[in-house]
Amino acid sequence: MNSQPSSIQKFRWTDLAVLFALALLIRTLAALPQQQPNYMDAAYSYVNAVNLAEGRGFVEDFLWNYLGHPKQPPPHPSHLYWMPLTSILAWSGMVVGGVSYRAAQIPFIIISALLAPISYWVAYALAGQRWSSWLAGLFAIFSGFYFPFWTAIDNFTPFAIAGSLAILFAWRGLVIGNWRLVIEGLPGGQTANDDGRWTTDTKQTTTLYLITSGVFIGLAHLARADGLLLLIAIILVYFLHLLYYVRRPSSVVRRPSYYVLRFTVYLLLGYLLVMLPWFIRNWQVSGTLLPTTGSQTIWLTGYDDLFSYNRQLSAQSFFAQGLGPVLQGRWWAFTTNLQTIVAVWGMIFLTPLALIEGWQLRHQLLVQMVSMYGLLLFIVMTLVFAFPGARGGLFHSGAAILPFIYGLAMVGLDRVIDWAATRRQWDAQTAKRVLGVGLVVIALALSGFIYYQRVLKNNAWNNADRFYPAIATWLAHHDPTGIVMIGNPPAYRYHGGGLSVVVPNENIETTLQAAQYYHVDYLVLDSNHPAPLTELYHNPTHYPTLSLVQTFGEGTGNKIYLFEIIR
Repeated sequence: MNSQPSSIQKFRWTDLAVLFALALLIRTLAALPQQQPNYMDAAYSYVNAVNLAEGRGFVEDFLWNYLGHPKQPPPHPSHLYWMPLTSILAWSGMVVGGVSYRAAQIPFIIISALLAPISYWVAYALAGQRWSSWLAGLFAIFSGFYFPFWTAIDNFTPFAIAGSLAILFAWRGLVIGNWRLVIEGLPGGQTANDDGRWTTDTKQTTTLYLITSGVFIGLAHLARADGLLLLIAIILVYFLHLLYYVRRPSSVVRRPSYYVLRFTVYLLLGYLLVMLPWFIRNWQVSGTLLPTTGSQTIWLTGYDDLFSYNRQLSAQSFFAQGLGPVLQGRWWAFTTNLQTIVAVWGMIFLTPLALIEGWQLRHQLLVQMVSMYGLLLFIVMTLVFAFPGARGGLFHSGAAILPFIYGLAMVGLDRVIDWAATRRQWDAQTAKRVLGVGLVVIALALSGFIYYQRVLKNNAWNNADRFYPAIATWLAHHDPTGIVMIGNPPAYRYHGGGLSVVVPNENIETTLQAAQYYHVDYLVLDSNHPAPLTELYHNPTHYPTLSLVQTFGEGTGNKIYLFEIIR
C-alpha cells in the first residue's frame, strides 16, 4: 500500500477564486426562480428556521411522522429525526436579510459555490494538472441531477461541503505530517527524529489538520445523521494502514494501536466541539444523546410505513413478513442505489472514468478514504436503511463524494486519452481539450434540462402544494385554532397554516383514531393521499363522521377535499 498522493503541489489560488466567482454567479441565477420550498424536507428546515429567527428556539408546529409516538398535539421539540444544520444556516441568512425565503437561501448560494474550488483541489492533489482541475471544478458547477438542489433549503449543500472537507483535511494532515515516517520510521526526513518519532512541528501540524477534519465531520453529522459514517470510514482506513505496515518486515512500529488511538482522539476532539452542544440539547428534551426515532426506519417493510400510526416497527414485525419480502426489498434498494451511483453521482459518462482512475490510484490514502466512505454509505443505505436510503438517503449523502468523482474522472480522462493516443497517433493535448470541453457541455445541457423539468416547466418548483394557501386562508377565517391533518404539514405551515399532523398511511378507522388522539379538527385529502384512503377520496360524502365542508382545485385534476371531523 502506498499512502502518498501522486502529486502534492501548490495549486493556483487565482484559479480557485475565479471558479468560486463563476460558481457563485451560476448558483445565484439558479436560485432566483426558486421562490419557496418545493418538498417536505425543504419546507421543514425553512419553517423551523423561522421559529429560530422569531426567538422560539428548536420547536415545530406540526407532526410529520408518528415514529416517536408523541404524547400530545404539536408544538413539539424539533429536529428529533432530521438534523438541524440546514435550519441553522437558513436562520443565519435571516439574521442578515430578514425573515424570508430569499434571505434563507443566501448561505446556501455562497456555500454551494465552494464545491467548485474543492473539486479543483481534489483533481490537483491527484495529478497536479491545471486543465483537468479546471474541468473538475466546472463539473461541480454543472452537476446534473444535483444542480437544482444546491440552493434549496436542504442538507445537500452543507453535507457536501462539510463531508468532502472532512476527508480532505484528514488526508492532508497525514500527508503534511508525513504518514510513512510515522508508521515506518523511514530515514532522511525533516519531520521525524532518528528513531522515527514525530518532531514537535509535525505533531502540531498533523494535530491541527485532524482536529479540523473532526470539526467538519461534526458539521456533516449536524447536517445529516449519515455524517457519522465519515468518522468511521476515516478511522477504519487509519487502522487498516497501520495493520498493513506493522506486518511488513521493515516496520518499526511497536504500538500501532497507540497511533490509531491518537488519530481518533484528534478527530473526536474536533467532532465533539461541534456536536457536544447538540447532544446536550437532545438529552434535555428526549433523554438520549441522539434520538432513536430515525433508527426505527431500519424495520420498515415499505417506505410508506414511515407514516404509519400506532404500529410497532421492530425486528419482530420486520421478520414477520417473511424472508422473501425482506430479500425483495433489499434487492430493490440495491438496484435503485446502483442506478443512483451510475446515473446521479457520475452522470453516466463520468462513472467509468472515475472507476478507471480510482482503480489506478487505489493505493493512495485519499482514494481509500473516499472509497471507504462510499462503500459504507452504499451498504448502510442498501441493507440497513433500505427504503429511506433508496428513496433519497443515498442521493443526499452522496453529495460529499461528488468532488472526488469529478477529480478522479478528469484525471482518468487524461489517462484514457494518453493510452489511446499511443495507439491511434492522436495529438493527446488537443484530444484532452476537445473531449474535456465536450463533456462539460454535456453536463451543462443535462443540468439545464433537469433544472427546466424540476423548476421552470409549468413553474413546477413554486407550484408545489399550490392550494395550501387557500386551505390555510379558509381555516384562518372559519376556525383559526383548528388542528389539521394534511399530507405535508411543514408546507402547510409555510403557507400560513396553523398546527397540523400528517395523514397517516392507515385506513379510515385508524386515521380517525390518530385524529382523536391529537385533537385534530379537520382532514385534508388530495390526489397524493395514502393508498388505504383511496375509497374515501373517491367517495368523499359517504363516511358518517366526516363532513365535507370545502373542495379546492376543481377542474385541475387534483381535487382537494377538506373534511370536518364530527365528534
